[in-house]
Amino acid sequence: MTFPLEALSVTVKARAETWARLGMRWHTHPIQPNHGKAVVVSELESTTWLAAIIIWATGEAELTTVRLADDRMVNKHYDLENRDDLERLLDELSALIADGRVPEAALIDQVPGTPA
Repeated sequence: MTFPLEALSVTVKARAETWARLGMRWHTHPIQPNHGKAVVVSELESTTWLAAIIIWATGEAELTTVRLADDRMVNKHYDLENRDDLERLLDELSALIADGRVPEAALIDQVPGTPA
């Protein structure tokens, strides 16, 4: 299976109004060959959050986030099969930023040396 990597840029851009409402700036980098396993990355940031979405051509995806107030990290692995799965990833990111809802099966961690 090959995931359509160009979908990330299109799907993130389609949510421009949501990102603006959440105070997020975003940028999607060009698709990179990455040693034979193509990858695309979108980065989002605000005064309160940093986030990155990394998707490989295999459909493997990582959502990584840091809440700047306390350096809490919320990260999740996805195995994307279609664009609906990508929409779900972005829905979970939006809910985390807007309401603090942690995605099911996400890993929560704290940067060492910062208060919980």
